[in-house]
Formats: sequence, structure tokens, C-alpha cells
Amino acid sequence: MFPEAVRALAACQRAVIVALALLPVVLATAACVPAVLLLPAFPGGVRRLTSLLGELRRWTETVLSRA
Repeated sequence: MFPEAVRALAACQRAVIVALALLPVVLATAACVPAVLLLPAFPGGVRRLTSLLGELRRWTETVLSRA
């Protein structure tokens, strides 16, 4: 019974690591929702919003490629 449990955990190890690594990125993305909604209304806001979304995309790509 114990070796079967170890094999099952080993099979989902990568998924668990990626999920844990993505948790801070998801929290940061959720915190940016007000900025995504409000920035386009301000002068220069679209440029800043584009930069913000680019950073979030890079963080996500980094987590997924290195996990």
C-alpha cells in the first residue's frame, strides 16, 4: 500500500509544484484587477497598463518554464 501511494504522489509532483509556484502570481494578478479597470481612463494609462500586463505575463512564463 505504501509504495502505491508514493508512486501516485510522484506522478502529480510537478503539478503540485507548478500550482504552488503560480499562487503568488495569481494573487498579484487579482490585486491588479482594479488597475486594469481604471488605468485606461487616465492619460498615459494604456501605456502603463500594457507594461503591467507584460510583467504579469513574464512572471507567469518564468514560473511555468522553470518549475
